[in-house]
Amino acid sequence: MAFSIRTRLTFWYVTLLTLSLIVFSAAFSYSVYRISINRIDGQIASVAEMMVHTIVKPSGEFFLPRDFDIILGRFFGIRTAGHYIQLLDAKGAIVARSSSLEGRYNMPLSKEAYAEALKGVQTYENVKGARRFPIRVVTKPIIFKGARLVAIVQVGSSLEGMEDIFHSLALILGLGVVAVVITASVFGALLARKALKPVAQITAQARKITAENLNERLEVRVSQDEIGSLAVTINEMIERLEASFNRIRQFTADASHELKTPLTILKGEMEMALRSKDDVQYMQTVIASSLEEIDRMSYIVRNLLDLARLDADKEALERQPVKLDEILAGRYEHLQRFALDSRVELVMLNNAPCTVMGDAVRIGQLFYNLIDNAIKYSPEGARVEISLDAEARQAVVRIRDTGIGIAKEDLPYIFDRFYRVDKARTTALGGAGLGLSICKEIVESLGGSIEAQSEAGKGTLFIVRLALMDNSFSSPLY
Repeated sequence: MAFSIRTRLTFWYVTLLTLSLIVFSAAFSYSVYRISINRIDGQIASVAEMMVHTIVKPSGEFFLPRDFDIILGRFFGIRTAGHYIQLLDAKGAIVARSSSLEGRYNMPLSKEAYAEALKGVQTYENVKGARRFPIRVVTKPIIFKGARLVAIVQVGSSLEGMEDIFHSLALILGLGVVAVVITASVFGALLARKALKPVAQITAQARKITAENLNERLEVRVSQDEIGSLAVTINEMIERLEASFNRIRQFTADASHELKTPLTILKGEMEMALRSKDDVQYMQTVIASSLEEIDRMSYIVRNLLDLARLDADKEALERQPVKLDEILAGRYEHLQRFALDSRVELVMLNNAPCTVMGDAVRIGQLFYNLIDNAIKYSPEGARVEISLDAEARQAVVRIRDTGIGIAKEDLPYIFDRFYRVDKARTTALGGAGLGLSICKEIVESLGGSIEAQSEAGKGTLFIVRLALMDNSFSSPLY
């Protein structure tokens, strides 16, 4: 059976309090008991000591008149009232006893106490009394001239008064513990309810937030406590969810729009072709145009799949040493023909030997997209420069073109999916706005960074930074 947090908190609070009170009561009772016993031991030991000095003569004989305890009290000032006194010989036989023991009770001499007395050791013990209360007894050996056991003096004191006190104390402590536990249970439940009330409010507010109202946030009353920190964390999570949902909505809308355009063109051209059955040249033109639109859709779908794979497998990308200079040289050679056809000068300024950890295919795709973009958006006679340098334990690739550039207000958004600079990229050469998004995803999956510097009409510079790999240890440097 599952219990609420409030019930569990109250239970553990009450349990801990009960155990603490029981331990405290036991320790307190034991301390009082020891204090009382020590006090009684001191009294009976004092009486026993005075008895020894009073009844033993220098010759070793005993001075023991009848009713000696009364005489000792009247003439010698020894307080024997309330005590049981008994004198035994060296063999443990009773020689005399106080009037308080006459005809009522003999204090037994235990084997342990007698054995210790033979050794000259004084002992204390509780023995069964004449009534239901025990008697605290001191057994003191009388040693003559430090060698021979002459007699044994026993002095006892009833523990009746102490027993009554401890029974009353136990009753008071027991009732007190029960009362405190009941009171603590009630107030503990109320305090737990009050302390967890903000959690219930957060739960109620969180249940109202759905995909349709992710702009709402939980109320944070005190951000410094644990409940406030929970609310702040949930708000941050909702904010991330909202951003993700917005990206998904935008991505879906943009993808639909990008695919809708070529499909509409295809449909229109096919309908026109059906009406011109005898015009072969027109039919060829329609088919060629349709193939271009199909290529465009294939390009969009391929890029969408690339982005989906990067999103899903960002942590699972293959990591192995990659010679960046060889990858860059390969892309330079591959795109040289495209640059010549576009009448753009493609130049490799520097290609320093650099090794990084990553996926060779993805890295090749990264630089193909960047160089292809630089050539595509550069006018005839423009120049595209490529350089690779090792700087501060990083491989830094710079791709600079002298093309149409990017306006300042568009620069922060060029890595967003489906974002296209309308003023400069709506030509026939314009893509779907996914190439730079793919580049950014690849760089971030490799733990690097990419940035763009541009000015409209003066060209663009893309800078990619990746962590170098230490060749001697074959591990990336950070």
